[in-house]
Amino acid sequence: MKTGNFWRNIRSLLQFICINDGRIFLWIGSSIVISALAPFPYILLSKKVINAFTGESDYMTAVRMIALMVVLDWLLRTVNQFIDTELDKKVKRLEYGAIQRLFYKMSVMDYALLDDADTKDKFGKATKCVMSLNFYELVLSLRTFFSSALILLGVAGIIGSVDLALMLVISLVILANACANSRLKRYRYRMDSDLWPIDRKMVWFMQFCANIEYAKEIRVNQLQEFIFRKYRRLSDHYYHLLDRITNSEGIVKCMGIFLSSLQEGMAYLVLGYKILVERTLTVGDFTMVFGAITSFKNACSGMINGIIEVLNRGRYFSNYLEFMELEGDSHKGDGLIETKTEQGVEIEFRHVSFRYPNQNRYALKDINVRISPFTKVAVIGDNGAGKTSFIKLLCRLYEPDEGQILINGRDIRQLDYGAYQGILSVVFQDYRLFSFSVRENILFDEDGADRDQEILQKAEYLGADHMLKGLPRGLDTLLFKDYDAEGVNLSGGEGQKVAILRALFRESEIMILDEPTAALDPDAEKKIYESFRTFSKDKTAVYISHRLASARYCDMILVFKDGRLCEQGDHESLMALGGEYKRLYQIQADYYAEKPL
Repeated sequence: MKTGNFWRNIRSLLQFICINDGRIFLWIGSSIVISALAPFPYILLSKKVINAFTGESDYMTAVRMIALMVVLDWLLRTVNQFIDTELDKKVKRLEYGAIQRLFYKMSVMDYALLDDADTKDKFGKATKCVMSLNFYELVLSLRTFFSSALILLGVAGIIGSVDLALMLVISLVILANACANSRLKRYRYRMDSDLWPIDRKMVWFMQFCANIEYAKEIRVNQLQEFIFRKYRRLSDHYYHLLDRITNSEGIVKCMGIFLSSLQEGMAYLVLGYKILVERTLTVGDFTMVFGAITSFKNACSGMINGIIEVLNRGRYFSNYLEFMELEGDSHKGDGLIETKTEQGVEIEFRHVSFRYPNQNRYALKDINVRISPFTKVAVIGDNGAGKTSFIKLLCRLYEPDEGQILINGRDIRQLDYGAYQGILSVVFQDYRLFSFSVRENILFDEDGADRDQEILQKAEYLGADHMLKGLPRGLDTLLFKDYDAEGVNLSGGEGQKVAILRALFRESEIMILDEPTAALDPDAEKKIYESFRTFSKDKTAVYISHRLASARYCDMILVFKDGRLCEQGDHESLMALGGEYKRLYQIQADYYAEKPL
């Protein structure tokens, strides 16, 4: 056992408690003291009681000793139970707070970190600390260690006064058992590190099969057996590793049973010899010493197990702290954003290049473009050309590897991250609606009923007002059936309109729409793009769309190919150029043109 790690874990835990709720120290300290005192009424008074029964004093003296012993034991255990109950509540509250901070951390973490498999594994390990009672048990192990240390000091003197050799033998047996348990705990932790990635995949398969979005694909493609075989291989491997752990635990427990039986027998032999042969102990002494031996054994085990638990559960706690300390680059800026509606927002990409983490190929290479305030920009290109990467960098989900992205002349990395997100209004192609009410999905406000008329007015521009009015409970209708059997599943087009409404209610200077009309019919698409001209007249707007007809609504068109910005201009100038834009435009024009049968 590494004592350096033990004290480092204790120090980290104490610092964490001090920062979050220092009052817990009072309850931990009280619990340690009362727990340490609890065994002594029976240990010390049992000698007098037994001696009284064997004729050294009268019966009433024995009765008084028994009454005192019972009262003291009851009092100490009752107080200890009260303190433990309060400590239990406080520690669980602290653990709940740690869970809340963990999930908040996950929600505000840099997107680039969140999109990394290593981060997901660290999140899983951190979750294991607080969701599997590891944190709770760690605090209790700290209490157990210190209370056992106090008990040990008291009973060691009692046993040592009778026979030092006996105390040494008991200590060696306990130490051997503790070493075996320590090795088992370390083995279990190492195995947990192997188990966690498998467990995460198994959970993903369970969620995947229960996800309504995948249900159609699974059934129409008859994927049940294919998916089940993959899941079965994972689960077989998982339970094979669990069997290895269980077998190791069984061996250690059998060893512990043998050592415990050996220890009990040796104690009886030594004490019996002193009573019957040496006649240096009375029966009352035997009772007191044997009680002290039991407490000594329990205290040693408690102390050593406390060390083992602090070491091993401390590893999970270290995983939690490591995850909570993860920092990316996005949140480093603290500069103010100077944007005014009358001046608008200018966007500039200056020699920007970008690669996704762990990728050698550039997703974007040497992008240079300046977008003037209030400009409506269409971003087009084939799949994989770099359009979405361009938007992700503009949204500051990733940071460029080279070059700068400027807002009104300032590098966005120097700006406060939260304030920067506040100037963006975004609808992603893979937008997500939440299992909240329709109103909450649009406003993200629990008290937004006074804005219902405003929602319906804007919905009318998008052709969505009839859909909203037709919902069973209007804007109070819950989406999906995750938490309410009366929840409503919207169609793709209806959901997309709700996502667009959400973007329109953001008080933003930049509007970004990634395939905003992919699920809509041509009439609805035309109506929405006309509405955008109205709603975005005082904004800088950037659209990604595969339907190039939408580009004609824009002042500027950016054409991407193979990660490079190959053309930029308006529709007429790019058609006259006869390059990539004209090729893409004519492909779609030919596709939609009527052809003879």
